[in-house]
Amino acid sequence: MSKSTAELVIERFYASLDQEVETSLTPEQKRGIEQALIHTNLATRHRLDFRHSFPFLHRRYFVVFLFGRDLRKVSRESTLVGRIFTTLIITFAVLFCLLSVMLALYMLKSALGIDVFTNFHVGIWTWFMDLHDKMTR
Repeated sequence: MSKSTAELVIERFYASLDQEVETSLTPEQKRGIEQALIHTNLATRHRLDFRHSFPFLHRRYFVVFLFGRDLRKVSRESTLVGRIFTTLIITFAVLFCLLSVMLALYMLKSALGIDVFTNFHVGIWTWFMDLHDKMTR
């Protein structure tokens, strides 16, 4: 049977703990440490929790994206400049994603020959096709 996540966290903790320190702990101390580990590692559930690792150039890398309310008791200190910078970065990232999706949909529409407005063209498809023709000559 597979172990629960809590058991794996506790097992990993004791594996990294010095053997002498572990033997000096009382059962009450061990129980308290295990409860604290479970609470800090497993109690936070996120609405969006994406964790993925992948190999690249003979090494492994990981991507983690967490989204949800900040339920920590001690909030992080942040400056006004930091909040403004974070807001701008998020705004630009969302705008970039929206514009990329709109461009992809426009290019798909143009590739399929769908004319939403007759006799009105933005010109991106024409520019793209001209560029394609120049590259294939």
